[in-house]
Amino acid sequence: MVKVCLLALFCLCAVVTDAQMLGGQIYAKINATVSISLPQVANYRREIQNEKDVWEEHIYRVCNGKNKKTCGYWENVKTKKKIPSGPTNYNKNKKMLVIKKMRLYDFGKYMTGNKKTSKTVMFQAW
Repeated sequence: MVKVCLLALFCLCAVVTDAQMLGGQIYAKINATVSISLPQVANYRREIQNEKDVWEEHIYRVCNGKNKKTCGYWENVKTKKKIPSGPTNYNKNKKMLVIKKMRLYDFGKYMTGNKKTSKTVMFQAW
């Protein structure tokens, strides 16, 4: 009985620790606008599950006037291809990454370029 209680306590601690490491969760629906509170950096990353249930990492470079050809879109890190996504930009006043018209494959873990700060955007089914 003691072993079962200790195991349950350990599992509960592991779940709480994992939720704290995620840095927070945001729930949203498809076609909604999502504002993700992240610090201002030159680029952002996200980890999403594609239609084949394979995890992919994407990078988004914020436009600064010098990088017009490589900014303003999500790019697959491995294939270097543009990824269709809702319009994305960074709101300097609110200090938030804003994604309009969320698509099904926009849900996932969003991070700063160095992966130190992250938020998870989850699909709201209700």
